[in-house]
Amino acid sequence: MNPQVTVTSDGAGIRIFDLRSTGTENLLMLHGLGRAGRTFSSFATMLPERFRVRAIDFRGHGQSARMSGAYRIVDYVNDAVAAVKAIGAPVVLYGHSLGSLVSAAVAAQLPSMISAVILEDPPSAAFWATLENTNYLPTFAAMQKWAGRKDLGIDELANGFGQEVLKSWPDGRVMRIRDVRDAVSLRFTASCLRDLDPAVMVPVLQGNWPESFEFEDVFRSVRCPALLMRGDVAKGGMLPENDADHFVSLMKDGIRIDFPTAGHLLHWQVRSEVAGQVGAFLETLV
Repeated sequence: MNPQVTVTSDGAGIRIFDLRSTGTENLLMLHGLGRAGRTFSSFATMLPERFRVRAIDFRGHGQSARMSGAYRIVDYVNDAVAAVKAIGAPVVLYGHSLGSLVSAAVAAQLPSMISAVILEDPPSAAFWATLENTNYLPTFAAMQKWAGRKDLGIDELANGFGQEVLKSWPDGRVMRIRDVRDAVSLRFTASCLRDLDPAVMVPVLQGNWPESFEFEDVFRSVRCPALLMRGDVAKGGMLPENDADHFVSLMKDGIRIDFPTAGHLLHWQVRSEVAGQVGAFLETLV
């Protein structure tokens, strides 16, 4: 994968690696909270061949540096800024979840270096304000509990994480993580958890993860072409429809596509459909 390490302005060593090493144009993929750059491995092969596709592991994730106390959205922006500068040429940014917010912020900060952004189900401020009413809060707590467990095999970690309770009812019924995720998804999540710093989840669970990230200003400052992709909130999407409309209205050249059969992890759940839309969008760039 030809990995390299670039260092951020606050001293974090960030791993950059190829998902596809051929191509004359640059596309950088930014993963979601608790995952790693390899989440895009299969998806990357489906994108137009003219792009060299790279990914990073955010701080505290995968093989990048641990930076306890610096795990807010604005801290992850530093990681992507350093990666774009290390690439040193115009880049298309593709971000999922956390990565989509970071992509928008980097496009706002480095407009001459970002040729387009693709934003996969970004979590809005309104979503985070109601986090405690979703299944994501107990999921993030479970991720913190099992993060960094290199003493366990992936199968053991997947089983333990899958047993965690998301919701319980007075009649004794419970919903566990394994009830809403398939076996492959659990195993992949477990492989990411082994390399995750538990401190990553502290600002999420304490409610200050979005601190200093100005949603309105960031999206208003995105001047390049932008594709916003949204999942169904009822299936786990993090972007309410009104917020999606607002984000698109703020960006200079933004368009939106909805995927009603999927939730938050679009590049995983409806990979071919997403790749088709992303590929077509990329072919419009001149």
